[in-house]
Amino acid sequence: MELEIRGGEHRYPEITALRGFSILTIVAMHLVQGWMNMPEWVNKAASLGGSGVHVFFFCSGFGLCISYSRKEIGYGSFLYGRLIKVYIPYIIVVLISFLIPMIQVAGDRGMALFSHILLFKMFIPQYEDSFGPFWFMSTLFQFYIVFILLYKLKRKSIKGFLFLGIGLSIFWWVCTAIMGLNEERVIGSFFFQYLWEFSLGMLMVDVVQKRDVIRVKNGLLLVIAIVGCALEGLLGFVGGWARAINDVPAFFGYCAIGLLIIQVPIIQKVLLWLGEISFEWYLVHILIFTVTCNLIGGYVGCMVAFALSVLVAYVYKLFLKKTIYRIRQR
Repeated sequence: MELEIRGGEHRYPEITALRGFSILTIVAMHLVQGWMNMPEWVNKAASLGGSGVHVFFFCSGFGLCISYSRKEIGYGSFLYGRLIKVYIPYIIVVLISFLIPMIQVAGDRGMALFSHILLFKMFIPQYEDSFGPFWFMSTLFQFYIVFILLYKLKRKSIKGFLFLGIGLSIFWWVCTAIMGLNEERVIGSFFFQYLWEFSLGMLMVDVVQKRDVIRVKNGLLLVIAIVGCALEGLLGFVGGWARAINDVPAFFGYCAIGLLIIQVPIIQKVLLWLGEISFEWYLVHILIFTVTCNLIGGYVGCMVAFALSVLVAYVYKLFLKKTIYRIRQR
């Protein structure tokens, strides 16, 4: 058997399903490690879900590039679109979290709020993950700032684009490992860390648009999944400098697992639906987990929190489509 990815003008459901798979494992990891009080081996196994963030950056590069290639706009218009579609929905959740006392924050609560609103949290370790695992947003906004420059470079020179994307990431890994800063969250959130996979996502647009069908043998995917996950575990066990390069096997191993799983029709349907609400689910899940698990508690509370987080994400998506997202269309 083999995986088929349709190119040309198709909507690329595999990318959406991969995004759904990644958000599912990320949310599950946060629930297991944060609230379920599971054995240590279960917590370690759940850490695989954290590799989903690499798929998110890959899919972000792919989605932005394919959207921009269909309608190239100015830098100001591009950032305005990101403001409406990403920044405002994110800040709404942060504001709600700020108003709920049971959501604990290190340091000054008011300063933590403004660090999100003014985006300077990416420079202050104690605020980087305040109100939730929002370090991801810092990296995403950095990519928005440089995206059009990356797009123009890719169009001018594929080789130069790849050299820059991969080279800067390797340079960043080496520097942070030598200085012993690779465990520092604000350092690890800098976009150089993930530039290589974001660039691969952008490059993948050229591949799928030039070919009618891309076929990948499932046997090859299985080998990549096993080798990638084994190397990820080994490098994580070694720690220190090894963790600086851990993202590479983590990305390929995790992607291979996802591409194998999404071939099951009923699973693909579920993941496609989750992929459509992935951003909203990412924004609200910690808020819902914290409130629900504090009010109910135990495994029952965790199951209720999980289901409720999906429902709230879906409702939030509908709300944004009827209100905030319409501003962008005017």
